[in-house]
Amino acid sequence: MKKVILSVTMLLAVAVSNSFANNNPITNEEVEASFKKEFAGAESVTWKEDGEYFKASFVLNGHVVDAYFSPNGELEGSLRSLQYNQLPLNVTTSVNKRFVNPEVLDVYEISNANGTSYRITLTAEGKKFRFKSDASGNITDKEKIKL
Repeated sequence: MKKVILSVTMLLAVAVSNSFANNNPITNEEVEASFKKEFAGAESVTWKEDGEYFKASFVLNGHVVDAYFSPNGELEGSLRSLQYNQLPLNVTTSVNKRFVNPEVLDVYEISNANGTSYRITLTAEGKKFRFKSDASGNITDKEKIKL
C-alpha cells in the first residue's frame, strides 16, 4: 500500500512540475514553424509574449539568443550575446581607437531588417559607456552611464 501511495504521489509531482515547466504560451503554428526553420538545433527554448511579438529565448551554438516573431510567423529580429573577440575587426579597431584600455562588460549582435549592428557596454577612463556600432565600425547612439 505504501508503494502505491508513493508511486501516485511521485506521478502527481512529475505531472505538476511538467505543467509549470511548460511555459510556452505559443499556440500559433506559423510562429513555431518559422522558429524551427530559422533556429534548428536551438536548446532550452522559452517563449514569452512581448507586446505584439512572440519572443523566443534560447541557446544556439553556445550563444544566448532572443528572437522576435510577428503573429504571422515572420522573424522580425534577433539579439545574440557575443564575446568582444568575436566582433568584426572593423568594430574592435574603432572601439580601441576611441577608448583607452576599455574593459568590455557586454556585447550583443542585433540583426533585423536594417542589417546587423552591435551594442557594446564598457568602462574606460573611469567612465561607463553604452553605444551601437555598425559592422563597418561607425559608432552611434553613444551614451554615458552612471557607474
